[in-house]
Amino acid sequence: MEKEVAMNRKIIASAAGIVCGMAVTTAQAGGITVLEKGDSKLSIESKVFTKLVSEKDTAASPNTKTQSASVDRAYFTVKYNFDKEWLMRVTTDIRQASASELSSKNDYVFLKYAYLEGKLAGKAAVLRLGQSHTPWIDYEQGLWKHRYFSKVLVDQNGYDASSDLGIGLKGDVADGKAHYWATLTNGAGYSHTDREGKSMDFDGRIGYDLLPGMTLDLQYRNGYKATKTQPAGANGTETKSTLYQIMATYGQGGDYRVGANLASKKKDPTGGTSVRETAYSVWGWTKLPHNYGAFARFDHTKDNVVPKLKQDHYGVGVEYYPTKHVTLALGYDHVKSSTGGVTSKKDSQIGLWSQFAF
Repeated sequence: MEKEVAMNRKIIASAAGIVCGMAVTTAQAGGITVLEKGDSKLSIESKVFTKLVSEKDTAASPNTKTQSASVDRAYFTVKYNFDKEWLMRVTTDIRQASASELSSKNDYVFLKYAYLEGKLAGKAAVLRLGQSHTPWIDYEQGLWKHRYFSKVLVDQNGYDASSDLGIGLKGDVADGKAHYWATLTNGAGYSHTDREGKSMDFDGRIGYDLLPGMTLDLQYRNGYKATKTQPAGANGTETKSTLYQIMATYGQGGDYRVGANLASKKKDPTGGTSVRETAYSVWGWTKLPHNYGAFARFDHTKDNVVPKLKQDHYGVGVEYYPTKHVTLALGYDHVKSSTGGVTSKKDSQIGLWSQFAF
């Protein structure tokens, strides 16, 4: 027994030595490379959003006030590049359970991404197979750069999911000025991967860089979000959902960017009444001297139902970057909803938001 233990220790020590001999441990913005050999490379990444806020709901009766610290999201990613053309990625997503989710669990753990990616024709045609990003949300988050503080418009309103199961093709053409991304997915989103429908959903984005720093993008999404099932009603009322969106932004590198969105969402339940929502958003951010920055956004949503629903959401903040991988922000976030002119929600948060990433 002692000989076996000693032998196992030697094997483990030898394996560790081989790994350490090939490892590259320099921290980079895109993560940490932990193993590299030839064209193959294993890397890990992590991102955590936290907040310490005072929250007040003045629409409730009686008014409610809370103070709390929370971890909004925690992502852990492993990427393996087989060579220069093919890679795989697995990302887990941890978030706190909301008050409306009836569960004894304090946190939910999701599989956010699990896909294979291959360059079929360089950057002009890149295949995604598995559970991957949808074409819009992650793209806009990369321009907005403040997901740790607030979601982008279509994510906040639940018009689209940020990840789903299926197949996609994306690419950059016309010397990198034109971009496209088209997917066929189950439609229910990454938090409902067990749901399957009789048809898959289409989600696509096309864009063009009009001038240096200026982007123009269009989104079209169409499908049943896995509600068209057999037997009928297995995933809720059969409802066809159609989304159109246009966005224009302008900025210079990492110095500043401003953007504006206009979205239209139509829901057609079988045997029911169609509901159309329209929403727009304006947002911007800028870097300031001495490791500071500022950001702001305003979202407005309304529908065509009587009595009409209206919602305004705005947030502002000042950032500080104490080190490369840490962002701290003092901010104020406010949401006001009304139905037929009567306020149904008036919620405000003020406090400290943060992002830790490597």
